[in-house]
Amino acid sequence: MEETKTYSVSEINSIVKQLLTGPDILRNIWIQGEISNYSKSHQGHIYFNLKDAKSLIACTFFSYSNGRYKGKPLENGMEIKAFGAISVYEPRGQYNLNISKIEELGQGDLLLQIEELKRKLAAQGVFDPERKRKLPTFPWRIGVATSPTGAAIEDIIRISKQRFPNIDILISPCLVQGDGAPDSIVSAIKELNDSRWDVDLIIAGRGGGSTEDLMAFNDEKVVLAFAQSRVPIISAVGHQIDSVLSDLAADHFAPTPTAAAEMAVPEMELIESGLAEFEVRLKTALKNQANNLREKFRILTNKKAFLDPRSMLNDRILQLDEINSRIHLLGKNYLMSAQNKFSPVSTGLITSFKSQLERKKKEFQLLSGKLEGFSPLGTLKRGYSVVRKKGKKVVTSPAQLEKEEELEVILAEGRIRVSYQGEIQ
Repeated sequence: MEETKTYSVSEINSIVKQLLTGPDILRNIWIQGEISNYSKSHQGHIYFNLKDAKSLIACTFFSYSNGRYKGKPLENGMEIKAFGAISVYEPRGQYNLNISKIEELGQGDLLLQIEELKRKLAAQGVFDPERKRKLPTFPWRIGVATSPTGAAIEDIIRISKQRFPNIDILISPCLVQGDGAPDSIVSAIKELNDSRWDVDLIIAGRGGGSTEDLMAFNDEKVVLAFAQSRVPIISAVGHQIDSVLSDLAADHFAPTPTAAAEMAVPEMELIESGLAEFEVRLKTALKNQANNLREKFRILTNKKAFLDPRSMLNDRILQLDEINSRIHLLGKNYLMSAQNKFSPVSTGLITSFKSQLERKKKEFQLLSGKLEGFSPLGTLKRGYSVVRKKGKKVVTSPAQLEKEEELEVILAEGRIRVSYQGEIQ
Protein backbone atom coordinates (compact mmCIF):
# COMPACT_ATOMS: atom_id res chain seq x y z
CA MET A 1 0.00 0.00 0.00
CA GLU A 2 1.43 3.39 -1.08
CA GLU A 3 1.91 5.69 1.85
CA THR A 4 0.16 9.13 1.52
CA LYS A 5 2.52 12.08 2.06
CA THR A 6 1.89 14.27 5.07
CA TYR A 7 2.35 18.02 4.52
CA SER A 8 3.00 20.73 6.97
CA VAL A 9 0.67 23.70 7.12
CA SER A 10 3.34 25.92 5.66
CA GLU A 11 3.83 23.58 2.76
CA ILE A 12 0.10 23.56 1.98
CA ASN A 13 -0.15 27.35 2.17
CA SER A 14 2.90 27.64 -0.10
CA ILE A 15 1.31 25.28 -2.65
CA VAL A 16 -1.97 27.21 -2.54
CA LYS A 17 -0.11 30.48 -3.05
CA GLN A 18 1.66 29.06 -6.11
CA LEU A 19 -1.67 27.87 -7.54
CA LEU A 20 -3.48 31.17 -6.96
CA THR A 21 -0.73 33.50 -8.09
CA GLY A 22 0.19 31.55 -11.17
CA PRO A 23 -2.76 31.97 -13.57
CA ASP A 24 -2.87 35.26 -15.47
CA ILE A 25 -6.57 35.57 -14.80
CA LEU A 26 -5.83 36.03 -11.07
CA ARG A 27 -2.85 38.34 -11.50
CA ASN A 28 -4.49 41.16 -13.43
CA ILE A 29 -8.18 41.39 -12.58
CA TRP A 30 -10.86 43.99 -11.86
CA ILE A 31 -13.27 43.26 -9.01
CA GLN A 32 -16.35 45.40 -8.30
CA GLY A 33 -17.89 45.54 -4.86
CA GLU A 34 -18.79 47.58 -1.78
CA ILE A 35 -16.21 48.52 0.86
CA SER A 36 -16.75 47.26 4.38
CA ASN A 37 -14.60 46.96 7.54
CA TYR A 38 -12.34 49.74 6.31
CA SER A 39 -9.21 50.41 8.40
CA LYS A 40 -5.88 52.14 7.93
CA SER A 41 -2.66 51.28 9.75
CA HIS A 42 -0.16 53.75 11.15
CA GLN A 43 2.11 52.89 8.22
CA GLY A 44 -0.59 54.01 5.78
CA HIS A 45 -1.62 50.57 4.56
CA ILE A 46 -5.35 50.20 3.94
CA TYR A 47 -7.37 47.07 4.68
CA PHE A 48 -11.01 46.38 3.85
CA ASN A 49 -13.39 43.85 2.40
CA LEU A 50 -15.07 44.04 -0.97
CA LYS A 51 -18.51 42.51 -0.86
CA ASP A 52 -21.63 41.92 -2.83
CA ALA A 53 -24.96 40.44 -1.80
CA LYS A 54 -23.57 36.93 -1.32
CA SER A 55 -19.83 37.03 -0.69
CA LEU A 56 -16.79 39.11 0.21
CA ILE A 57 -13.06 39.13 -0.35
CA ALA A 58 -10.30 40.64 1.82
CA CYS A 59 -8.27 43.40 0.18
CA THR A 60 -4.98 45.16 0.89
CA PHE A 61 -4.09 48.55 -0.54
CA PHE A 62 -0.51 49.15 0.49
CA SER A 63 0.81 52.67 1.01
CA TYR A 64 3.11 52.53 -2.02
CA SER A 65 -0.04 52.01 -4.15
CA ASN A 66 -2.74 54.00 -2.34
CA GLY A 67 -0.49 57.10 -2.40
CA ARG A 68 -1.31 57.39 -6.09
CA TYR A 69 -5.06 57.26 -5.48
CA LYS A 70 -6.55 60.80 -6.00
CA GLY A 71 -10.25 59.97 -5.86
CA LYS A 72 -12.84 60.41 -3.11
CA PRO A 73 -11.63 59.22 0.32
CA LEU A 74 -12.38 55.55 0.74
CA GLU A 75 -15.00 54.64 3.32
CA ASN A 76 -17.45 51.93 4.20
CA GLY A 77 -20.34 51.63 1.79
CA MET A 78 -18.44 53.08 -1.16
CA GLU A 79 -18.92 51.12 -4.39
CA ILE A 80 -15.58 50.72 -6.24
CA LYS A 81 -13.74 48.80 -8.91
CA ALA A 82 -10.37 47.50 -7.67
CA PHE A 83 -7.57 46.32 -9.94
CA GLY A 84 -4.87 43.99 -8.66
CA ALA A 85 -3.71 40.43 -8.16
CA ILE A 86 -4.77 37.60 -5.93
CA SER A 87 -2.21 36.89 -3.28
CA VAL A 88 -1.89 34.60 -0.27
CA TYR A 89 -0.69 35.58 3.20
CA GLU A 90 0.94 32.33 4.11
CA PRO A 91 1.17 32.75 7.93
CA ARG A 92 -2.65 32.75 8.13
CA GLY A 93 -3.42 30.89 4.95
CA GLN A 94 -5.62 33.79 3.89
CA TYR A 95 -5.97 34.88 0.33
CA ASN A 96 -6.77 38.44 -0.61
CA LEU A 97 -6.74 40.95 -3.42
CA ASN A 98 -3.56 43.00 -3.53
CA ILE A 99 -4.86 46.25 -5.04
CA SER A 100 -2.78 48.52 -7.25
CA LYS A 101 -5.46 51.02 -8.30
CA ILE A 102 -9.09 51.90 -7.60
CA GLU A 103 -11.96 53.51 -9.48
CA GLU A 104 -14.89 54.76 -7.37
CA LEU A 105 -18.45 53.98 -8.52
CA GLY A 106 -20.77 55.20 -5.80
CA GLN A 107 -22.30 54.28 -2.50
CA GLY A 108 -23.23 50.64 -2.00
CA ASP A 109 -26.79 49.42 -2.15
CA LEU A 110 -26.60 47.94 1.35
CA LEU A 111 -25.77 51.20 3.08
CA LEU A 112 -28.29 53.02 0.92
CA GLN A 113 -30.97 50.65 2.20
CA ILE A 114 -29.84 51.24 5.79
CA GLU A 115 -29.87 55.01 5.31
CA GLU A 116 -33.36 54.86 3.78
CA LEU A 117 -34.66 52.78 6.72
CA LYS A 118 -32.93 55.14 9.14
CA ARG A 119 -34.76 58.15 7.64
CA LYS A 120 -38.09 56.29 7.73
CA LEU A 121 -37.76 55.30 11.40
CA ALA A 122 -36.47 58.73 12.38
CA ALA A 123 -39.60 60.28 10.85
CA GLN A 124 -41.66 57.95 13.08
CA GLY A 125 -39.83 59.23 16.19
CA VAL A 126 -38.13 55.88 16.87
CA PHE A 127 -34.78 57.58 17.59
CA ASP A 128 -36.09 60.63 19.49
CA PRO A 129 -33.82 61.44 22.48
CA GLU A 130 -36.80 62.21 24.75
CA ARG A 131 -37.82 58.55 24.53
CA LYS A 132 -34.60 57.45 26.20
CA ARG A 133 -34.94 56.22 29.78
CA LYS A 134 -32.46 56.06 32.61
CA LEU A 135 -31.08 52.71 33.64
CA PRO A 136 -31.94 51.49 37.17
CA THR A 137 -29.17 52.35 39.60
CA PHE A 138 -29.26 49.02 41.41
CA PRO A 139 -30.67 46.29 39.13
CA TRP A 140 -31.22 42.91 40.78
CA ARG A 141 -31.91 40.96 37.59
CA ILE A 142 -30.66 41.70 34.08
CA GLY A 143 -31.88 39.97 30.95
CA VAL A 144 -29.51 39.16 28.09
CA ALA A 145 -30.66 38.50 24.53
CA THR A 146 -27.72 37.05 22.59
CA SER A 147 -26.21 33.83 21.34
CA PRO A 148 -25.76 31.35 24.20
CA THR A 149 -22.49 30.08 22.67
CA GLY A 150 -20.78 33.34 21.69
CA ALA A 151 -18.10 35.27 23.48
CA ALA A 152 -20.55 38.08 24.18
CA ILE A 153 -22.53 36.17 26.82
CA GLU A 154 -19.33 35.00 28.48
CA ASP A 155 -18.07 38.57 28.69
CA ILE A 156 -21.36 39.86 30.08
CA ILE A 157 -21.56 37.14 32.76
CA ARG A 158 -17.92 37.51 33.73
CA ILE A 159 -17.96 41.28 34.03
CA SER A 160 -21.34 41.36 35.77
CA LYS A 161 -20.32 38.80 38.40
CA GLN A 162 -17.01 40.57 38.96
CA ARG A 163 -18.79 43.84 39.62
CA PHE A 164 -21.71 42.46 41.63
CA PRO A 165 -21.51 38.74 42.53
CA ASN A 166 -25.15 38.58 43.63
CA ILE A 167 -26.52 39.90 40.34
CA ASP A 168 -29.15 37.65 38.76
CA ILE A 169 -28.68 37.10 35.01
CA LEU A 170 -31.49 35.72 32.85
CA ILE A 171 -30.46 34.63 29.34
CA SER A 172 -32.90 34.56 26.44
CA PRO A 173 -30.90 32.78 23.70
CA CYS A 174 -31.25 33.87 20.08
CA LEU A 175 -29.52 33.82 16.72
CA VAL A 176 -27.47 36.94 16.08
CA GLN A 177 -26.42 36.30 12.49
CA GLY A 178 -28.03 34.84 9.39
CA ASP A 179 -31.47 34.82 7.82
CA GLY A 180 -33.36 33.77 10.96
CA ALA A 181 -31.56 36.19 13.29
CA PRO A 182 -34.03 39.14 13.13
CA ASP A 183 -37.07 37.09 14.18
CA SER A 184 -35.01 35.28 16.81
CA ILE A 185 -33.75 38.56 18.35
CA VAL A 186 -37.25 40.05 18.39
CA SER A 187 -38.63 36.94 20.11
CA ALA A 188 -35.87 37.03 22.75
CA ILE A 189 -36.48 40.70 23.58
CA LYS A 190 -40.25 40.11 23.86
CA GLU A 191 -39.66 37.17 26.18
CA LEU A 192 -37.49 39.27 28.50
CA ASN A 193 -40.20 41.95 28.53
CA ASP A 194 -42.65 39.45 30.06
CA SER A 195 -43.49 40.82 33.52
CA ARG A 196 -43.30 37.39 35.14
CA TRP A 197 -39.49 37.41 34.74
CA ASP A 198 -39.21 40.70 36.69
CA VAL A 199 -36.23 41.89 34.64
CA ASP A 200 -34.83 45.33 35.58
CA LEU A 201 -32.95 45.96 32.31
CA ILE A 202 -32.01 44.16 29.10
CA ILE A 203 -28.72 43.83 27.23
CA ALA A 204 -29.18 42.73 23.61
CA GLY A 205 -26.36 42.31 21.14
CA ARG A 206 -23.44 40.23 20.02
CA GLY A 207 -19.67 40.31 19.60
CA GLY A 208 -17.85 42.07 16.80
CA GLY A 209 -17.99 41.21 13.12
CA SER A 210 -18.18 42.61 9.65
CA THR A 211 -20.94 44.90 8.50
CA GLU A 212 -22.63 41.90 6.96
CA ASP A 213 -22.42 39.99 10.23
CA LEU A 214 -24.16 42.82 12.09
CA MET A 215 -26.99 43.30 9.58
CA ALA A 216 -29.58 41.63 11.83
CA PHE A 217 -29.31 44.67 14.13
CA ASN A 218 -30.22 46.93 11.19
CA ASP A 219 -33.41 44.97 10.48
CA GLU A 220 -36.59 47.05 10.92
CA LYS A 221 -38.28 44.46 13.15
CA VAL A 222 -35.28 44.33 15.46
CA VAL A 223 -34.95 48.11 15.63
CA LEU A 224 -38.64 48.47 16.54
CA ALA A 225 -38.28 45.74 19.19
CA PHE A 226 -35.51 47.80 20.81
CA ALA A 227 -37.62 50.96 20.64
CA GLN A 228 -40.78 49.30 22.00
CA SER A 229 -39.13 47.41 24.86
CA ARG A 230 -41.05 47.94 28.12
CA VAL A 231 -37.85 47.31 30.06
CA PRO A 232 -34.92 49.76 29.61
CA ILE A 233 -32.60 48.22 27.04
CA ILE A 234 -28.91 48.52 26.10
CA SER A 235 -27.77 47.81 22.55
CA ALA A 236 -24.44 46.01 22.80
CA VAL A 237 -23.23 45.15 19.31
CA GLY A 238 -19.47 44.73 19.17
CA HIS A 239 -18.70 46.97 16.26
CA GLN A 240 -15.78 49.31 15.91
CA ILE A 241 -16.56 51.52 12.94
CA ASP A 242 -20.13 51.18 11.71
CA SER A 243 -23.04 51.89 14.01
CA VAL A 244 -26.22 49.89 13.73
CA LEU A 245 -29.78 51.17 13.91
CA SER A 246 -30.50 49.26 17.13
CA ASP A 247 -27.95 51.56 18.82
CA LEU A 248 -30.10 54.54 17.91
CA ALA A 249 -33.38 52.93 19.02
CA ALA A 250 -32.16 51.58 22.38
CA ASP A 251 -32.25 53.60 25.59
CA HIS A 252 -28.45 53.31 25.75
CA PHE A 253 -25.78 51.69 23.62
CA ALA A 254 -22.35 50.29 24.37
CA PRO A 255 -19.55 49.58 21.86
CA THR A 256 -19.06 46.07 23.22
CA PRO A 257 -20.94 43.54 25.40
CA THR A 258 -18.27 44.06 28.06
CA ALA A 259 -18.93 47.79 28.10
CA ALA A 260 -22.66 47.06 28.32
CA ALA A 261 -22.15 44.94 31.45
CA GLU A 262 -20.04 47.70 33.00
CA MET A 263 -22.77 50.19 32.18
CA ALA A 264 -25.59 48.02 33.56
CA VAL A 265 -24.17 46.54 36.74
CA PRO A 266 -22.91 48.70 39.61
CA GLU A 267 -19.56 47.74 41.13
CA MET A 268 -20.06 46.27 44.60
CA GLU A 269 -16.76 47.65 45.90
CA LEU A 270 -17.83 51.15 44.92
CA ILE A 271 -21.24 50.59 46.52
CA GLU A 272 -19.65 49.35 49.72
CA SER A 273 -17.16 52.21 49.67
CA GLY A 274 -20.01 54.67 49.08
CA LEU A 275 -22.06 53.17 51.91
CA ALA A 276 -19.08 53.32 54.26
CA GLU A 277 -18.50 56.96 53.35
CA PHE A 278 -22.19 57.67 53.78
CA GLU A 279 -22.13 55.98 57.18
CA VAL A 280 -19.22 58.17 58.32
CA ARG A 281 -20.91 61.32 57.04
CA LEU A 282 -24.20 60.31 58.66
CA LYS A 283 -22.53 59.64 62.01
CA THR A 284 -20.69 62.96 61.84
CA ALA A 285 -23.88 64.80 60.96
CA LEU A 286 -25.81 63.15 63.81
CA LYS A 287 -22.99 63.87 66.25
CA ASN A 288 -22.87 67.53 65.22
CA GLN A 289 -26.63 67.81 65.49
CA ALA A 290 -26.60 66.23 68.95
CA ASN A 291 -23.87 68.66 70.07
CA ASN A 292 -25.84 71.61 68.72
CA LEU A 293 -29.01 70.48 70.49
CA ARG A 294 -27.06 69.89 73.71
CA GLU A 295 -25.60 73.41 73.54
CA LYS A 296 -29.04 74.92 72.87
CA PHE A 297 -30.43 72.99 75.82
CA ARG A 298 -27.63 74.25 78.04
CA ILE A 299 -28.25 77.84 76.98
CA LEU A 300 -31.98 77.49 77.56
CA THR A 301 -31.63 75.89 80.98
CA ASN A 302 -29.32 78.72 82.10
CA LYS A 303 -31.90 81.35 81.25
CA LYS A 304 -33.70 83.17 84.05
CA ALA A 305 -37.01 81.54 83.09
CA PHE A 306 -35.67 78.17 84.13
CA LEU A 307 -33.52 79.28 87.06
CA ASP A 308 -36.13 81.57 88.74
CA PRO A 309 -39.50 81.23 86.99
CA ARG A 310 -41.44 83.11 89.76
CA SER A 311 -39.19 86.14 89.41
CA MET A 312 -39.71 86.10 85.65
CA LEU A 313 -43.49 85.83 86.18
CA ASN A 314 -43.41 88.83 88.50
CA ASP A 315 -41.44 90.81 85.95
CA ARG A 316 -44.03 89.95 83.32
CA ILE A 317 -46.86 91.05 85.63
CA LEU A 318 -45.15 94.40 86.26
CA GLN A 319 -44.56 94.85 82.56
CA LEU A 320 -48.24 94.06 81.86
CA ASP A 321 -49.39 96.60 84.44
CA GLU A 322 -47.11 99.21 82.98
CA ILE A 323 -48.49 98.54 79.54
CA ASN A 324 -52.08 98.83 80.83
CA SER A 325 -51.27 102.17 82.51
CA ARG A 326 -49.78 103.47 79.31
CA ILE A 327 -52.83 102.41 77.32
CA HIS A 328 -55.20 104.06 79.83
CA LEU A 329 -53.18 107.28 79.80
CA LEU A 330 -53.03 107.32 76.02
CA GLY A 331 -56.82 106.82 75.82
CA LYS A 332 -57.47 109.64 78.29
CA ASN A 333 -55.16 112.02 76.49
CA TYR A 334 -56.79 111.16 73.24
CA LEU A 335 -60.29 111.89 74.59
CA MET A 336 -59.17 115.21 76.07
CA SER A 337 -57.53 116.19 72.86
CA ALA A 338 -60.64 115.30 70.91
CA GLN A 339 -62.83 117.23 73.34
CA ASN A 340 -60.64 120.34 73.12
CA LYS A 341 -60.65 120.05 69.39
CA PHE A 342 -64.45 119.84 69.03
CA SER A 343 -65.59 122.05 72.01
CA PRO A 344 -65.72 125.40 70.09
CA VAL A 345 -67.65 123.74 67.35
CA SER A 346 -70.21 122.22 69.74
CA THR A 347 -70.70 125.55 71.59
CA GLY A 348 -71.42 127.34 68.34
CA LEU A 349 -73.85 124.66 67.29
CA ILE A 350 -75.76 124.88 70.59
CA THR A 351 -76.02 128.69 70.43
CA SER A 352 -77.20 128.54 66.84
CA PHE A 353 -79.73 125.86 67.70
CA LYS A 354 -81.16 127.88 70.64
CA SER A 355 -81.48 131.03 68.48
CA GLN A 356 -83.31 129.16 65.79
CA LEU A 357 -85.57 127.49 68.35
CA GLU A 358 -86.51 130.88 69.90
CA ARG A 359 -87.29 132.33 66.50
CA LYS A 360 -89.48 129.39 65.55
CA LYS A 361 -91.29 129.65 68.91
CA LYS A 362 -92.21 133.28 68.26
CA GLU A 363 -93.38 132.49 64.75
CA PHE A 364 -95.55 129.71 66.18
CA GLN A 365 -97.14 131.98 68.79
CA LEU A 366 -97.94 134.58 66.14
CA LEU A 367 -99.50 132.06 63.85
CA SER A 368 -101.45 130.49 66.76
CA GLY A 369 -102.94 133.90 67.63
CA LYS A 370 -104.02 134.41 64.06
CA LEU A 371 -105.44 130.94 63.88
CA GLU A 372 -107.36 131.38 67.11
CA GLY A 373 -109.02 134.50 65.70
CA PHE A 374 -110.44 132.45 62.94
CA SER A 375 -111.53 129.48 65.09
CA PRO A 376 -115.25 128.95 66.20
CA LEU A 377 -114.20 129.28 69.87
CA GLY A 378 -112.62 132.66 69.15
CA THR A 379 -115.76 133.79 67.43
CA LEU A 380 -117.88 132.74 70.44
CA LYS A 381 -115.54 134.61 72.82
CA ARG A 382 -116.15 137.75 70.83
CA GLY A 383 -119.91 137.47 71.76
CA TYR A 384 -121.30 135.43 68.98
CA SER A 385 -123.43 132.26 69.49
CA VAL A 386 -124.60 129.27 67.51
CA VAL A 387 -128.33 128.23 67.39
CA ARG A 388 -129.14 124.61 66.63
CA LYS A 389 -132.34 122.57 66.41
CA LYS A 390 -132.83 119.30 68.29
CA GLY A 391 -131.41 117.43 65.36
CA LYS A 392 -128.17 119.54 65.72
CA LYS A 393 -128.91 121.38 62.53
CA VAL A 394 -127.53 124.92 62.71
CA VAL A 395 -130.15 127.64 62.25
CA THR A 396 -129.12 130.42 59.93
CA SER A 397 -132.60 131.96 59.14
CA PRO A 398 -135.95 132.44 61.03
CA ALA A 399 -137.58 130.83 58.04
CA GLN A 400 -136.19 127.50 59.17
CA LEU A 401 -138.11 127.60 62.51
CA GLU A 402 -141.54 126.76 63.77
CA LYS A 403 -143.19 128.90 66.47
CA GLU A 404 -142.44 127.71 70.02
CA GLU A 405 -139.86 125.29 68.67
CA GLU A 406 -137.15 124.47 71.24
CA LEU A 407 -133.66 125.46 70.29
CA GLU A 408 -130.12 125.07 71.67
CA VAL A 409 -127.91 128.16 71.91
CA ILE A 410 -124.15 127.57 72.20
CA LEU A 411 -122.19 130.36 73.92
CA ALA A 412 -118.47 130.78 74.58
CA GLU A 413 -118.81 129.44 78.12
CA GLY A 414 -121.94 127.22 78.07
CA ARG A 415 -125.20 126.23 76.42
CA ILE A 416 -128.87 127.32 77.01
CA ARG A 417 -132.29 126.18 75.78
CA VAL A 418 -134.77 128.71 74.40
CA SER A 419 -138.21 128.64 72.77
CA TYR A 420 -138.80 130.41 69.50
CA GLN A 421 -141.63 132.99 69.87
CA GLY A 422 -141.51 134.56 66.54
CA GLU A 423 -139.36 136.73 64.41
CA ILE A 424 -138.48 140.20 65.74
CA GLN A 425 -139.42 142.96 63.36
